Amino acid sequence: MNAVFYYTLLQYRYAQSLGEVLNVGVLLLFPEQRQAVFRYPERLSRIRKLYPKFAEKTIRSYFKGIATRTNQLTKQPEIFADYEQHPRQLIDNEILIRDSSALQFGDVKTAILYTDDLAAISDQFYRLYLSFYDQEEHRIHHDEGYLVKEFQKRLRLRLNGVSLREAFEHPLTIKPEGTKFSYKFPFAWQNGTYNLVKPVSFDLKLEESIHEKATFNFGQFSLLQPYADQHNARFDLLVARPKDKNLYSAYDDALQQIERVPKVKIVEEDELDSYTAKAAEAFR
Repeated sequence: MNAVFYYTLLQYRYAQSLGEVLNVGVLLLFPEQRQAVFRYPERLSRIRKLYPKFAEKTIRSYFKGIATRTNQLTKQPEIFADYEQHPRQLIDNEILIRDSSALQFGDVKTAILYTDDLAAISDQFYRLYLSFYDQEEHRIHHDEGYLVKEFQKRLRLRLNGVSLREAFEHPLTIKPEGTKFSYKFPFAWQNGTYNLVKPVSFDLKLEESIHEKATFNFGQFSLLQPYADQHNARFDLLVARPKDKNLYSAYDDALQQIERVPKVKIVEEDELDSYTAKAAEAFR
């Protein structure tokens, strides 16, 4: 007789009266191997968009607790012996009590153990039921064009519809003396210093690209120091960070490198509103 294993889905009942149920985890029980595996998604942004009142912190605490308990069960094989033919009781008594709360395991199902590689089975069941959460969502690339448009939009709102078309359609071009280089700035404003606005996006996919872009901008603004001294100018960089959190360290290093150049001000996206308010006040 072929060996079997059991599996069940952890379900989040957002609106039980409407029958709205989301699968948020999968539990696998391997009685002969005396092992339990619980898999759940790391990213829950898709649920947040569907259900704004989704209690994410509470759900994550359940995830952590269930994962910890299944790891403990794997280290206590004698417990499996007590429930070898009764997986539902094992779940209810040892992992998550069945009650009226929104987070509950569904029906327990039986499957044939088709390989001895239990990790491969858990991976396959995760992909089958939960890969939805890991699919890359469509997002707007926060490149230089995006930064300029966001700045323009905020500036127009602050200035009550005053047209800035001419100002943005005729960017300022600076050519450092003794070089063949030229640099364009889409906007400039004055409030004691002559502030030249330039977008610099680090919404990139590779750490090497971030380092290269930082080095380029470091060199560019180093060359522009004589201009800054002569015109009492400051270079205001509208900066976008990478979407990939694994690149945050490279991004922070890039900003530190650029900020070593005098007369440079970094304006990150979350500072754009306050920066625009100052520019609008000066523009009036």
